[in-house]
Formats: sequence, structure tokens, C-alpha cells
Amino acid sequence: MLVFNPHLSNYPEPLNSFQKEVFDFCQLWNSGKDEFLFHTSGSTGKPKSIYLSRISMIESANMTKEWLNLQEGDHVLLCLPIEYIAGAMMLVRALVLKLTVVLIEPCQNPLESIAKPMNIHLASFVTTQWSTILQSNINLFTFFSKVKGILIGGSELTSSLELKTKNIQLPIFQTYGMTETSSHIAFRPISSEAFTYQCLAHVKIKMNDQGCLCINSPSTLNQWIETNDRVELVDKNRFRVLGRKDFVINSGGRKIQPEIIENCCQIFFAKKSFECKLFAWGLDDPFFGQKLVLFIETKVGIDFQSELIQHVKINLNSWEIPKEVIRLPQFIYTNSGKIDRSNTLTLYLNNLKS
Repeated sequence: MLVFNPHLSNYPEPLNSFQKEVFDFCQLWNSGKDEFLFHTSGSTGKPKSIYLSRISMIESANMTKEWLNLQEGDHVLLCLPIEYIAGAMMLVRALVLKLTVVLIEPCQNPLESIAKPMNIHLASFVTTQWSTILQSNINLFTFFSKVKGILIGGSELTSSLELKTKNIQLPIFQTYGMTETSSHIAFRPISSEAFTYQCLAHVKIKMNDQGCLCINSPSTLNQWIETNDRVELVDKNRFRVLGRKDFVINSGGRKIQPEIIENCCQIFFAKKSFECKLFAWGLDDPFFGQKLVLFIETKVGIDFQSELIQHVKINLNSWEIPKEVIRLPQFIYTNSGKIDRSNTLTLYLNNLKS
């Protein structure tokens, strides 16, 4: 662990490659560099390279400042890779707003590296880190008694993880954003029962003809960008995410949003206190065109598979019932912690052929 002020020019000697990357980024920023290269997570295909302007990143930092009332000298925890936007923007916020960085090399439980109590005002974790932290039963108030925001991103929380998080009396938020928006543009309090995202100030939203979210914000330099997320607009400032347009399954003439099936199944597993990752997918089928299949990551058998299907039958439509449940010992994940659905599927199909 290292605590340092990134807006100063005299950095300590880096002790590992992560510290060097962070210090190099700070030096580039302080030199006035106008554009920075990032890569998307690659959860829906090959990662894309995206250049972001200095101005858009500054605007994003100021949006977060206004949302969480960040003040000069506040401590922010940076424990995410900075080649992705979530980690880089944590550093940019510190540079722009003159915050103090608590730097920990990315790992599954960054809090284990903090030897003594301290006040962290802003932290960001991917869901796998957050799950590991909660499983460790570490006292969060040792570090977050004065926290203004604990941000969870990268992928949606499982139902069981959401239930565990709801009981924690801290400002914990699931955030919505992407590389193109220089990190989050909306948030959802985990303590809320509604799965509705609230836009940050000055963010405008609308839907395109395909029902996908379009965003206009200071961090997009007030230009409209289209996403591949199908949404339901609650009002001009709030929306619900239905799922990815890329993931829609066309089975027997019915268009199925797999995230609906996944959420339903996660609720079932949460009631069973069974922690697992899963995803629904459409496999090629001569009769249905695409056959709805549920993949579950588990190294043990599932004795209540018939109960799971019955749970889906009761809560969803008949065409949303998986035709097959496939257990895999391990999924493939992107560097940002999301399930790499397409490569996991490719591995499964290749194993069938061998």
C-alpha cells in the first residue's frame, strides 16, 4: 500500500509495475497530454481501442465531485487497473480535485493490504472484489466510517451478493457507465428496492428506435452517443436496464432477453444460499432456430435443478424456460471481471467436438 498526492511531481520510486504505470499516467497528465488511449472490457466481443480527451475526463471528475461532494484532501482508494476507464478515472479524479490516493495493486481483496484503520472517502470495486471482501468478514467501518461512496461496477451483482450488501449501512452504489462516457453517468443505491438508475446532474437520456439507451452528458462533450443496452425510461432522469441488444435470443420467433432469465435464476439461488455465476444463451437449433440454454459455473452437482426450472415456470413466460441447464466447472472472464460469454461458449462447443 502507498498513500500519495498525484498532483505533486516528486513521486517515490515505484516498487512494482502497477505503481510505475500509475506514476507514468500522472506525469503524462501533469504534462498537459490531451488524449489518452483506453480499451473496452470486451465482454460482448473483441475489446475496442478508444481515445478519450482530457476535457471529457475532467468533466467526468467534476460530475462525480458534485454527486458525492468530494473535497480537496479526501482519500480515494485506487485498486483497479488503470488501462481500463474505472481505474484511470479514479486517478484522474484525484489529479483534478486534488485528492489523496491510497494505492493498492489490484487483487481480489485490496482491504487486506491496509494494515491500520484509515478514512477512505471514495472507493471503487468490481463485483468479484466486492464479493471477496464480504466473504472475508472484514470490518468495513475500519476504513469507510466517513466514506461518501463505495462504487460497484464491471458487472451486475448476483442476487445473493445484493442481499448481503443491502444490510450494510454505508453509501454503496451500483454504477452505470462505459469507456465512451469516461466512467459512470448514473447510479443505483444498493439499499433501494428499485432497480432504477438515477442520472448524474446535467446528463440527458433518450431511447433510439431499437429501444437502446442514448446518452448526452458533459463527459461526452454534450454529444449524443448510442449504447447497446436496451432500457425502459422511468422519466427524463431515470432508467432501468433490460439487457444487451447483442444478447437477444430469437427462439421459435420469440425474442428473449437473457438477463431476465438470469435475474430470475439468481433470485432462486439466493434463496438457496447457493453462490454461483450463470448466464443464458441461445444455441443453434434446427427446430427453434436458437435454443435457450442456461450455463451455470459450478464444480459440484445441483440437486435442485428441477426446482429451479419450476421456479422459472412460475415467474416467467413459457418461452423463457431454459430448454437445457449446462454445468461448467469454470467460465472464462474478461480482465475487468465480466463473464466472457462468447469465449466460454466457444470453449464448451470445442470440448464437445473433442
